Amino acid sequence: MPVSPRVLRSPSRVSRIPALLVGALFLLFASSPAAMAEPAPDSAAAYENPPTMAEHYAGLLSEQPEGAAVVVDDAVGGATPHEELAEELHAAFEPLGAPYHVVVSPFVGAGTPGGMDEIMPAVHDRLGADGVYVLLPPKGLPTELQVYGVDLSVRGATDALRDAELYIAPVGDVAPVLAAGLAGEEPPAVDLERRPEGFLGEVDPNGFNGPANLGLLVGTVGAAVVIVGGWAAWYWVRQDRRVLPVVAVVAALAVSGTTVAVGYVYTMSAPVGGAEVADPEDLVRLEAPYVTDPGRAERLAAELAEDPLYVDPLSSLSREGLAEVRETLTDSSVPVYAAVVPLATDDEVEGEAEVLAAALASVAEEDGVYVVIGPGIEEPVVGAAPSGLEIDAFGLWSPLSRVEEPTPAAALERTVADLAELEFTPGDGFTPLFADDEPNLPEPRGERFWGGEGFLPGALFLGPLLAALVIGLTYLGAFFRERYRGGGLVTVVGTGRLRRLAVKEAGRVRGLLDRDPEGIPPRYMPQAEAVLMLVDRDLEVLDLLGVVVLARRVLAVAEDPDAATDPCAVNPLHPFSGKRHRTRVAGGNAHLCEGCGVLDENQRAIRMLKLRTESSAHSYRKAPENAWIRYSFGAKRPERMIEELLEVNRVH
Repeated sequence: MPVSPRVLRSPSRVSRIPALLVGALFLLFASSPAAMAEPAPDSAAAYENPPTMAEHYAGLLSEQPEGAAVVVDDAVGGATPHEELAEELHAAFEPLGAPYHVVVSPFVGAGTPGGMDEIMPAVHDRLGADGVYVLLPPKGLPTELQVYGVDLSVRGATDALRDAELYIAPVGDVAPVLAAGLAGEEPPAVDLERRPEGFLGEVDPNGFNGPANLGLLVGTVGAAVVIVGGWAAWYWVRQDRRVLPVVAVVAALAVSGTTVAVGYVYTMSAPVGGAEVADPEDLVRLEAPYVTDPGRAERLAAELAEDPLYVDPLSSLSREGLAEVRETLTDSSVPVYAAVVPLATDDEVEGEAEVLAAALASVAEEDGVYVVIGPGIEEPVVGAAPSGLEIDAFGLWSPLSRVEEPTPAAALERTVADLAELEFTPGDGFTPLFADDEPNLPEPRGERFWGGEGFLPGALFLGPLLAALVIGLTYLGAFFRERYRGGGLVTVVGTGRLRRLAVKEAGRVRGLLDRDPEGIPPRYMPQAEAVLMLVDRDLEVLDLLGVVVLARRVLAVAEDPDAATDPCAVNPLHPFSGKRHRTRVAGGNAHLCEGCGVLDENQRAIRMLKLRTESSAHSYRKAPENAWIRYSFGAKRPERMIEELLEVNRVH
């Protein structure tokens, strides 16, 4: 395997030094008390008995100024450098006038390597100082908040944070609100970029899909309005309406144009933001050191310069076998430096071992392959990147992505074996795979609004479908309206509806008689009396229909003695008719209302009135021998019809 001579771990590096000088230096070093007292570098003690998180952070806090201690873990992610973030936290807590001990860590809390164990009470026990103890994540509400020996309100801080809804806010915005709540003061306003919710969120111009969604919506509505307006104009032209068709077309074009224009102006006028602006942490991934703050990477590089294997004290992974695997690193044909570390989604690499390995390699001074092992879902995950060596990024990533070992030691042994099979060449041109992924920014708003997922499919496909649905529902509504209200379409009525109609019309006749008995022409008086006699009896469905028609005739002639009084042969509930038509529905010439008169025979047959019974629905003309049918509901020989109805004992 071709490897640069400067990266090989071999005695050849000191072959030019005189043997005598080497021997003298060796004896001098071996005989020194410091060398004799130092433990062997491969001793298991270096990896056993790690400190607890409370011990770790208590030690870091104790190194800070008394009463003003802020520790920002060097693994904290975010766009703010760690030193600047620490200054912001000091500025937030100093006005309290009380000692404060603040830790910002991505490794404690739900879903992190540290879990939900209480840390700050144990930290307080170790430090033994009163004051505020706060454990904060890089984003969101405090993980822990404790107050000892000072008059500050934990409840006030909790309420202030809840009211401000800082659930995903950066810690720099959370801290001032937290401190104000502790002191019982009005918290400062936090200007957070909040994405609109609900419908406005779906059409947000700053959203990735917002312009396309709004374009699709206005395209659909605009096209549907134009089509429905055109259909309405066509319908009114057929009805010989001269003004309404023009009104329909003009209104449809105006509404459609306004809808599209308003949607487009709303989309294009919003300032740039949201998904249109690349995340700063996505941008730093494009070039070394691949992180906003390289503090952890630099610390790891310094540790690995002293020892090729480093185990972070906060790592929750098993340490079994790590002392022994150290020999594997030193005996490798290519220098390998390995760090076993905790990882979390809120750290500076967003929990990606590959990114931390690349950051580590970019700041390391020693040439070799830098391996990072962190916690995974079921087994440790491995990331690697070379420094001073070149290799195809996919060729390096591919074998390591298949490392699935239960412990870091086993994973590291497998990784070293896989690295030995790869070909490295000298150079500094290695670029990790993730650095080739440009931020996923959307196309210009105008293209998304008008394009293939926006206005066009709405106008060409969804709009016509919506228009067809509206027109279809209009016809369907007319169908049911006429069906149940006695209109021009198929009408099926039953005993209940006809009884209500009969009572209503008979009531109108009775009211007319009470008000103006002479208002009814004398020759129609027997029909009025028959209505009042029949309506109070237990009648069959055809009798109820007859009462309705008879009552309407009486009322019509009372209003206009010359009014037409012949019922429509298709549907007696239609308006009375004075014109006769030749039609099969009545077996010859018969009176038809204006609407039925213009229909063909098939349409008339379809619209024939049907009476519903308990078992079926049949044409009202099913029994032609019935007096109501033979005498056309009293239009012919009404006195004889009434006489026959009385003879069949229906009104005793």
